[in-house]
Amino acid sequence: MKNIFFLFFSFICSCQTNNVIVSSKPVYIKRKIISFKENNEVRVLIADNNDIIEVFKENMSNKCKKIKLGKSYSLKIIPVSDLIQHGVESPNEYILNDSTTINYNHYYTLEKKQNICITK
Repeated sequence: MKNIFFLFFSFICSCQTNNVIVSSKPVYIKRKIISFKENNEVRVLIADNNDIIEVFKENMSNKCKKIKLGKSYSLKIIPVSDLIQHGVESPNEYILNDSTTINYNHYYTLEKKQNICITK
């Protein structure tokens, strides 16, 4: 009887589990950058469709990639907002510091640390 109960219980549990593959492979996206926010560690690029791209600042180099606001760029990113966190959807709000929050559509991070120079 115990064996039958154990088999039945394991069958029920196996039917209710989902195999979800979470991938964080870098992909290329093209976005039109319309504004940005920054603190001492990161710059957040805001795209025209309300996507945000988080760019961590490089401390070892003074070189920077020039970005002109209003222009489209192809960026190699890792999607952050598409990652599953224990089956719970996180709010679409990026907290930059104590007083600045950014609502977003999708949240990405640049694959590599990079210094960005913004021109208008």
